[in-house]
Amino acid sequence: MQASPQIEPHYIRIGTPGAPKVVFAHGWGRSHRDFIPVAEALAPSIDAYLFDLPGHGKSERPDEPWGTADYAEFMARYVTGALQIPKCVWVGHSFGGRIGLRLGVQSPGMLDHMVIVAGAGVPRTVNAKDRWKRKWNGRKFQKLKAQAGTVDELIELEKRFGSPDYVMSRETGMRDIFVKTISEDQSADLPRIPTPTTCIYGGADTETPPEIGRKIASLVQNGTYVECPFYDHISILDRGRHQIALAIKEAVAK
Repeated sequence: MQASPQIEPHYIRIGTPGAPKVVFAHGWGRSHRDFIPVAEALAPSIDAYLFDLPGHGKSERPDEPWGTADYAEFMARYVTGALQIPKCVWVGHSFGGRIGLRLGVQSPGMLDHMVIVAGAGVPRTVNAKDRWKRKWNGRKFQKLKAQAGTVDELIELEKRFGSPDYVMSRETGMRDIFVKTISEDQSADLPRIPTPTTCIYGGADTETPPEIGRKIASLVQNGTYVECPFYDHISILDRGRHQIALAIKEAVAK
């Protein structure tokens, strides 16, 4: 691992001690709060640990630019070591889903089941027109960036050409980690995941569209794909919370 292993991640615990363990990991730039409604709804039947991933929420950032493999190694060590949880259900939204997929390869023995909610980790299909547009925009951004005379001008360019997460990563001091993790393609590793995996995606999600979920579900050995029509990347956590809760209930009942 590249960064200090002494990070003490912030987490809250909701549920019933002695019940099946469920670990929740949020998306990029978000926090444990996203999963509180689901954890509270299932509190009588699970023992839930809701984390702020390193660099997010109340958890300090790594000393070095971690990739998702580093995050997975850290979380495996903390969950099984510091918390003494040998087996759990992993529930990850977006970035937390990326980390879950890494865990499925690196530490499958700690996982009873994974619930990947709008998770990233594999590239979407891009047609020739969109590829050309991305390439053209990238070149234009780099040209204008070189001409920017002030930080304010650079920030305005980033807002014009970059995603909201890319823009926010400057404000949070996480740009290096964002750039490293966003480009990762886990496609080749996914067939090595033996853990039963439920992939839940919103039909209106433009950040991690249904195509991504179908790819992941088809590549892992025991993947199931569930689509929630009309939900986007964030509303899947709210309006789709009942589907997430159902997937967790089914996982812990096995």
